[in-house]
Amino acid sequence: METYTIFNRTTKTLQGTWDGRHYDIGPGETQMHPESVALAFKRQNPQMGSLDPSTGSINYLISIKELEDPLTPIEVTNAPEVWNREKLAGARPSELVPGDNGLYGMGDWRRGQPLDVNFNKNS
Repeated sequence: METYTIFNRTTKTLQGTWDGRHYDIGPGETQMHPESVALAFKRQNPQMGSLDPSTGSINYLISIKELEDPLTPIEVTNAPEVWNREKLAGARPSELVPGDNGLYGMGDWRRGQPLDVNFNKNS
């Protein structure tokens, strides 16, 4: 199994998850990981707003030294999606809207249903 050296290109701590375990990668830190883990950490940390729709090229916040990825510093952006909308033909700007994620307080889903329901198995 080949081992790769990953490098955090940002000034913020990044996270990678492998096999249910979370790994912190500090700013400018290098770590050694097996090939599959290193590639997963890289894929899990794209620079938001950097995907070029015409070429498919994307910037990553984590680089792998053995693959000769760029080691130049890069910053985390506040873009809401991975696409670079400036390069999408006819694209409108992204708009963040409040979502419905299904997580509600206990009182929100109770609708006054009767609690004295008599279930008769014989009828």
